Amino acid sequence: MRILVLGGTSFVGRAIVEEALCADAEVTLFGRGKTGTDLFPLLRRLIGDRDTGDYAALHDGTWDAVVDVSGYVPRQVAQSMDALRDRVGRYLFISSHAVYQRTGVGPGSDEDTPRRPVVRDTEELDDDTYGPLKVACEDDVVAQEGYTSDSPHGDCETVAGRLRTAVCAPVVKEHCALC
Repeated sequence: MRILVLGGTSFVGRAIVEEALCADAEVTLFGRGKTGTDLFPLLRRLIGDRDTGDYAALHDGTWDAVVDVSGYVPRQVAQSMDALRDRVGRYLFISSHAVYQRTGVGPGSDEDTPRRPVVRDTEELDDDTYGPLKVACEDDVVAQEGYTSDSPHGDCETVAGRLRTAVCAPVVKEHCALC
């Protein structure tokens, strides 16, 4: 399986890359080349910058899946989906628990917890906008990919919390530590 990871050298991206490599996937990293430059020295690295809209390095190549761990605002997600259109099998957006409402949520809450209202009028990330911007990104990925509750890959109405279904179906399931 050929996987492109947008980000992949810090936070959860690092674990996703490690797991993909353990499953014998062919992994390519896309990023600015500033974080974790000593990690994964044998992997192909494509250099670009989502903040400035530099996706030129993505114009060649095909992948079975893209894992987007570094999309924070809808523009970034839309631009990466546009740059990769028709050359990827699946686009997996990694979201955040911050998409869920903060009040009235208790132990046992899951991905059915109501989400925060969407924010689209800023790209400034702070405590008030991070979660709502991620909600907007989720909505854009779902709309672009056309996932519905009838999807053979599971209910992707909300992307957060669906990592097990998305990553493990169907190719790497037998190798996935998440399963």
